[in-house]
Amino acid sequence: PYEVAKLQLLNGPHSALAYLGYLAGHELISDVMQSPDFAAYARILMSREISPVTAEPDGMAHAGYIEELLHRFENASLGHRTWQIAMDGSQKLPQRLLNTIRSQLKCSGPIAGLSLAVAAWIRYVIGRDEAGQPIDVRDPLVESFRGISANTPEDAQDLVLRFVGLQQVFGTDLASDRRFTSTLAGQFRLLVDKGAAGAVHDYVTSCGSQ
Repeated sequence: PYEVAKLQLLNGPHSALAYLGYLAGHELISDVMQSPDFAAYARILMSREISPVTAEPDGMAHAGYIEELLHRFENASLGHRTWQIAMDGSQKLPQRLLNTIRSQLKCSGPIAGLSLAVAAWIRYVIGRDEAGQPIDVRDPLVESFRGISANTPEDAQDLVLRFVGLQQVFGTDLASDRRFTSTLAGQFRLLVDKGAAGAVHDYVTSCGSQ
């Protein structure tokens, strides 16, 4: 249970901040956390979408752990680079984000913030940032990513479905879950239309509190 709590409460938001932060032009996680919207996103993601479906190990209260993690993410001396954390996402997403989404889907819980992180991963591995500059994507499935993005129309729904069809990442269940795929496509479309900073702002605003 301690390992699962770390993967979902620490590593999951860390990856989310890495993909969204990189797309928004930030080099370090601590730089991302300087934005009130991104800091609020991390807090809401952990408290609203991750904590309720993550077992609380003995002696490890989620509320206190979340505060520790937020301070850690803000710590500039750690020098955690968004690009480095974004590496090998196809190997990390299942444990860090997708299993939490599965748990929320089972109980009809909220998945908008988690889906925004997955949408940011898709946007990232397509290989172009918001300014149109190439991204040096490091991942074992990079050739698959290139094939999908090169041969799929610019429609968000089609592109998302092609990526979710990567069974090595998403298994066989998530591609057939209409709530997940429609939420993911909506968040991907929002990223394209408003950029990462705008999408994060919309999420925080929709949750009603920072």
